[in-house]
Amino acid sequence: MANQASNHSTATIRCYPFGGVGEFGKNMMVYAIGDDAVIVDCGLGFPSPWHHGIDLLIPDISALKELGLTIHAILLTHGHEDHIGGLPFLLPQLQLPIYGTPITLGLLSGKLEELHYKADLRPLPELEPITVGPFQVEAIPVTHSIMDAVSIAIRTPLGYIIHTGDFKLDMAPLDGRATALHRFAALGDEGVALLAADSTNAPRSGSSASERSVGPVLRQEISSCSGKVVVTTFASNMFRIQQIIDAAHANKRKVAFAGRSLERNSTIARKLGRLNIPAGIMIDIKKSKDIADRDLLIIATGSQGESRAALARLAQNHFPGVRIGVGDLVIFSSSAIPGNERTISDLVNLIYRRGARIRHAGQAHLHVSGHAQAHELKTMMHLTRPRYFYPVHGEYRFLQEHKQLARQVGIPEERIIIAENGQSVIADANSIRHGKGFHAGAVFVDGQARDEVDSVVLRDRRTLAEDGLITATVLISAAEGCLIGQPELTARGLLHQEISEERLDEARNQLTDYLREQPREALTDHEALSEDIRIWLRRWCKRTMKKRPMAIPVVIEI
Repeated sequence: MANQASNHSTATIRCYPFGGVGEFGKNMMVYAIGDDAVIVDCGLGFPSPWHHGIDLLIPDISALKELGLTIHAILLTHGHEDHIGGLPFLLPQLQLPIYGTPITLGLLSGKLEELHYKADLRPLPELEPITVGPFQVEAIPVTHSIMDAVSIAIRTPLGYIIHTGDFKLDMAPLDGRATALHRFAALGDEGVALLAADSTNAPRSGSSASERSVGPVLRQEISSCSGKVVVTTFASNMFRIQQIIDAAHANKRKVAFAGRSLERNSTIARKLGRLNIPAGIMIDIKKSKDIADRDLLIIATGSQGESRAALARLAQNHFPGVRIGVGDLVIFSSSAIPGNERTISDLVNLIYRRGARIRHAGQAHLHVSGHAQAHELKTMMHLTRPRYFYPVHGEYRFLQEHKQLARQVGIPEERIIIAENGQSVIADANSIRHGKGFHAGAVFVDGQARDEVDSVVLRDRRTLAEDGLITATVLISAAEGCLIGQPELTARGLLHQEISEERLDEARNQLTDYLREQPREALTDHEALSEDIRIWLRRWCKRTMKKRPMAIPVVIEI
């Protein structure tokens, strides 16, 4: 008993948020006791409009080595991209075993197989503590908008760390797998040192509706259409896919999948016995032209307006053999991820131009959130009764809203902490507080080759998009070390009034005079001359146009 008391008094929990705290997406948390640690989730984020040409954002883990930790494993809460999507890019650096539930590992292995990458994937049993390095870890079932979601409980000398992951309290889940409230309560009895909880819906009062409630509305909406029906939703939400298939079956329609991720995910769910498809209902999308419109339902990816997804290609008439037109119905059984509103609006307008009708969650009960709202979040706190509370998964305002909920249930102010990405947290028997800061930015990923894009490339793209480009081609006589003719100036992405032909002629003459004043040695040093011309162009543009376009000198020696 004396040793236990001593361990309790000296134990320290350290948290290192590499992503997902103070933002939505690229969730990644490191929990450490002493020098031992585990990673919970490793997701990706989606770019903002100013991320010109960037496809994905993943956590920057360059500071991980500097923390001096022995990391034993990666523990996954569920299979959404913002929780597992960073792994295909970061696993070669991490080289760690990965624990997850069946659907989670199935989705991840599908992604890794496409890249021909083999990982050490290990099952994470539910409600059965397992040993991971020096830790006792337990997966607690929770309901969410994807199958097999869990919270992670880590036993420490100070008490349990509970990382909820994304969750809600659906009392009537489609698969009968409800959130294990009894286990959260039991952990509360044993002692929870730290509750790190999902803040996504903290500003929303009440409780979220059951996923089951969407099915009857889908059936009704489909029955009202005399043409083909296209339903778009998140490709990982097999609960929703199941209900769409059931609604199509009730309306005697054949079903076709449009979208690679949808086909892959449904195949994984079927192999695991988690998706029940009536015999004879599925058809290949390539054969949909042989089915009468009134007998066809297409489930399509692209609910967020992604330009290369199936729904966008259908709306643009770029999907082979399928056209959307008058009499057809497009159902958005989804919500807009913050930041995607503009692209979704553009897609909706395009669908309307095709003559189709649209129904969405703002008009009918066609979508429910997978995240707990205020009453459910308070229930989680009441059940676990944590010593310390740490809101995660959400922008700063969501973290603050969650903090207010914690105060309402009686958690003292001094036992609640808000710390965003790059700000460590230290908790011991006496207090919770901010620790040292660390680098926790984002790595930009671009293209099918998934090349990493550094900040310099992104800065250049932003400059090109906002200020345009000006080039100067200069011919130099290598033998005589003098200028040949006049430089050739070209401008792109600049308005005519900013850079008219007259103004280009003016710049050409001034640059000619400047170069002819330079000594022979300056004109024969290729690298120095290029930099000199670049600086001259930048200064000229700033002086005459009050702008700084990207300046590119091209020096050719003849």
